[in-house]
Amino acid sequence: MTNGDPFNFPQQDLIRHGDLLIQALERMRQAGQVILGEGVAGFERAFSAWLAGPAPQPTVVGVANGTDALELALRGCDVGPGDAVLLPSHTAYATLAAVLRLGAVPRFVDIAPSGHGLDPHHLESLLEDPGPGPRPRAVIAVHLYGEACDLGALAALCERHGLDLIEDCAQACGTLYRGGAVGLWGRFAAFSFYPTKNLAAFGDGGALVINRPEDGERARRSRFYGWDGQRRAVQFGVNSRLDELQAWVLLDKLSDLDRQIEQRRQVALAYHQQLAPLERAGVVLPVDGPDWRHSHHLYVIQVPASLRPHLLEQGRQAGIPLAVHYPQACHQQPYVIERFGPSAPLPRTEERLGRILSLPLHPYLEEVVVARVSQWLRGCLEAAEPAGREA
Repeated sequence: MTNGDPFNFPQQDLIRHGDLLIQALERMRQAGQVILGEGVAGFERAFSAWLAGPAPQPTVVGVANGTDALELALRGCDVGPGDAVLLPSHTAYATLAAVLRLGAVPRFVDIAPSGHGLDPHHLESLLEDPGPGPRPRAVIAVHLYGEACDLGALAALCERHGLDLIEDCAQACGTLYRGGAVGLWGRFAAFSFYPTKNLAAFGDGGALVINRPEDGERARRSRFYGWDGQRRAVQFGVNSRLDELQAWVLLDKLSDLDRQIEQRRQVALAYHQQLAPLERAGVVLPVDGPDWRHSHHLYVIQVPASLRPHLLEQGRQAGIPLAVHYPQACHQQPYVIERFGPSAPLPRTEERLGRILSLPLHPYLEEVVVARVSQWLRGCLEAAEPAGREA
């Protein structure tokens, strides 16, 4: 087994690819440029080509992190203070943080009956009967855990109601929808390269994907003070640049990304084969959708809510790092309640929060480790099955 903690993906990644940092430093030394140099430009071109394949390629703008990418996407849609943005409450808080940074107002949408994407039917009901408050300007579709939202339905709703669609792809690099990459359906898409992500930097990093050519130059200026080529501020802008060192690392790792995503799928398949008997006890395993394919950023199962605290404690004692992504939805956060008041009920979101459980998954996780986790989980759940049924 490889040295280090087998469950720790960033550590395992550094063990295997730490030499890329040395190579990146040498490229920067040779180029003599450490900010927005050829590393960033080369990665932007390569990531655009990787996303689009033979289709028309989007504009990619490297930024400091995925939250900045979402904020710049919202700004590109002219979302500003007081405007409403529709988004799921079951997401990483970073999605909401980007909305709040603009002074916009979140309106939370429930998740679909299966999976964890936005429910198009609930979204449609909110658009048909918006109630009091500001008119919505944009919808953020979060492809959570490596799943894909129903982009066809969401895009049609946005077009019908004159809204911009933004894809939050922070956890979905490599997820496929109708045979193509997610990130190409919205007006903008945001990617994160945080060290735990499918395409992982050795620090922070992100990318804004622009799918309308007419938005490209304005969006590119927005990451660097709003400057034009003569360093004149011609629009609003921020300081959010992908680091040149991380760009060179990401450019090298991009050549191995397809293989790593396939390895994630193989680890997920091994889990599925070993945990399938638990479906009789009410456990729900993550699977591909009818028109999308999972990239398995996380492996999130659903267990009986009454058993989850027991499993978390038993996992801690056994040295198996189980997790809950995320124990509170955005509308349940104290600051959000204080600022906006209680949210309308989100029954699926709230029910699902008590059931979700993340198992260890990364592309280097060995079969023996997957077997150990699976055997342990089967034993815990089978021993507790009568109590789970009563709950």
